[in-house]
Amino acid sequence: ENLRDPAVGTRNYQEVGAARLKVSIIWGYQVESVTVNSTNGEFYPIYNIENGVLIEHSPPPQANIVTTALARYDKEANGSYVVNGLEVICLQREEGDEKGKKKIFVINEGKAHVDGYEIELPHSIRVSFDEDPDIKSVESEPHTFQPNSQRVMELKVNDFPINEIKKVDITVQKTITVTHGSYSGAIDPIPDSAVLEIIQVKQGNVIYENSIDYKLNAGNVDWSLPGKEPAPGSSYQITYRCRTHVSPEDISEQGCKVKGAVDNSLVLIDYTWKMPRYDLITIDSKGAVRRIKGIAHPWRPSMPKAPSGQLLLCYIHQTWKNGEKEGVKIVNNAIHAVPMNELEAMKKGINDLYALVAEERLRSDANSREPTSKKGVFVDSFFDDDMRDQGISQSAAIVNRELVLPIDVEVADIEKGGERYLLPYKLEPVLEQLLQTKGEKINPYQAFDPVPAKVTMNKNIDHWTEVTTNWKSPVTRVFNTRETTELLSSNSYET
Repeated sequence: ENLRDPAVGTRNYQEVGAARLKVSIIWGYQVESVTVNSTNGEFYPIYNIENGVLIEHSPPPQANIVTTALARYDKEANGSYVVNGLEVICLQREEGDEKGKKKIFVINEGKAHVDGYEIELPHSIRVSFDEDPDIKSVESEPHTFQPNSQRVMELKVNDFPINEIKKVDITVQKTITVTHGSYSGAIDPIPDSAVLEIIQVKQGNVIYENSIDYKLNAGNVDWSLPGKEPAPGSSYQITYRCRTHVSPEDISEQGCKVKGAVDNSLVLIDYTWKMPRYDLITIDSKGAVRRIKGIAHPWRPSMPKAPSGQLLLCYIHQTWKNGEKEGVKIVNNAIHAVPMNELEAMKKGINDLYALVAEERLRSDANSREPTSKKGVFVDSFFDDDMRDQGISQSAAIVNRELVLPIDVEVADIEKGGERYLLPYKLEPVLEQLLQTKGEKINPYQAFDPVPAKVTMNKNIDHWTEVTTNWKSPVTRVFNTRETTELLSSNSYET
């Protein structure tokens, strides 16, 4: 356009100027490394936008030596960590078709350091991820048909939540009318395939017997046996059981409803279900939020690890069940920076804990602990003989929580003969009876027969218990009872 020199106050003002380069700048955007509206030019990213939300808005980076050195020092010393905030919450689940469902998560405002560079979210952001569970197929899962009063069974599969029910195979019983062939011994076809057995063949009041009059041959009624047979061209009724596919009703995440099968018959179901999985939500140094998918497993899913250059914010336990609390379980396990005051308080708490543990150990009774609770240390508080070796004869006694020499006692039984241990004595009558009585036989000649009588002999049997013990503590305790009285630091003993 106007190429005259616009410099005011110069001699060349409004004169023809030098050649200039004109640069036209337009806004563009880049999606999955594909740049739009940037023909004949180079794309320079300024803002990061995801789902219409500005992820990060920070001053332009200063690519100098000082900034790079500080980032390297912070990364090597502390790694990546969260300063504050950045909690993850599951907000809702977008409705749609099975392939277009998304789960929306909210990341609260906060600040973090990723690889030494500061990431700050001034406000909470929403991120959405596709609901893409890992599907596993189950074929011919067996169940037994046990219907309710309405002849409907609520079938619950072994693995759920169900993604799709492909096939339900049941056993049904049918009764149809079949026209016999035009000649004797003909084979009459049954319109259903996969016939299991023939229950009854009847024509009027005549009931034909299986394996005598007819047989089941390749799903048909074979009348080649030498028994009774309907007249050629006549009609008869046949009751049989066969396998067939039915459409399930009221499909839920745990099963469906099945009807029309024979009681206690086998029901086979083919379906696919969603396996549980652990996912991670991470953030990188540019503020981009990503989901790291784990490896799904029917009962033991493995948790992935955050890649290098990304900070772990939380892990998500995807069970894919209906309901926000059951389908998604979020655990915010990001590494947080700990301030110095919290470290000091933690240190004091640990010291207090050690002091309490030491005090509790001193207060605890040594008898209540096992001898091997301390390696190489044996503790006996001398309460009783429980801690002593019962296989060795003990030469000491425990009395009043003291280990003393024992007292040997020999028991002398004076009632079984032998010399009695008595003091010198002299007998003096205290009570005496000088009178006496005399007995006389009434019938000394026994002039009558003796009265027969039954005599029972009671033998004198004595029962006693002998106790043998290795401990001398009980005897010593009886003969060594001591009472102690403290008076002006002097002791008196009574034994």
